[in-house]
Amino acid sequence: MKNKHIFYLSFLAALFQLSCSNIKNIAMFQESQNQQRNFYVSRTPPEHKIKPYDNLYISILTLDTEVNKLFNPSLAGNGFSSGTQQMFGDPTSKYINGYRISTDSTISLPILGSVNLVGLSLEKAEQHLKQRAEEYLKDPVVQVKILNYKVNVSGEIQKPGIYYNYEGSINILDAVSMANGITNYADLKNVLVHREEENKIQTYTVDFTNSNLYSSEVYYLQPNDLVYIPPSKLKRRSENSDTYSKLLGTLSVILVAVSILAL
Repeated sequence: MKNKHIFYLSFLAALFQLSCSNIKNIAMFQESQNQQRNFYVSRTPPEHKIKPYDNLYISILTLDTEVNKLFNPSLAGNGFSSGTQQMFGDPTSKYINGYRISTDSTISLPILGSVNLVGLSLEKAEQHLKQRAEEYLKDPVVQVKILNYKVNVSGEIQKPGIYYNYEGSINILDAVSMANGITNYADLKNVLVHREEENKIQTYTVDFTNSNLYSSEVYYLQPNDLVYIPPSKLKRRSENSDTYSKLLGTLSVILVAVSILAL
């Protein structure tokens, strides 16, 4: 009879051990210890070319504060020193106060009048506006940023949501970083990027554990891309662990009761 008790206890211990398997994070860019390390060169960051319906932040500053108010009525003393969302301010208010490219490819600016920026990069647009402003203003400083460049990051992410980029390019790792990184249950081998191309949604699969990610065609994201990090099999196991624990608890009570009655 004593042997039966030992068998029951051993059986319960084995089941409990299985139900409490450790969950390990999947490391990014895994390398075998014996594998030769390679250096990967990422793609060149793409230049965003301004197109109709783009919404632009345009700042033209001079030494004349009154003139500055004409070009920057929404700033009200707020400077622009970085492309990050935190330093740029609220995306909604900036979007409302931006300059939207019309269907005829132009925007209308105080003093400068109608200006065509379609087809230019943000850097070229700054140069073009600076040349135009110098016809009317002394030593103008011009900045142009894109306001409608946003990406959606969802799935096994600490802070899923829509994130804005004002510099004209952002890579997939930076986008995940903006969302505070991945959860413990992220499947990094099967990350999905949904992208609209020629009026169709194309889906790309990328492997965050492989350094070839740097050369992927979706390493640099495009406006309105959706990045989805799926859950790993470990998450389903974890979600079921509570159920297993309850079942094992019930089973242990039954087995103990049976063993006592058998005495």
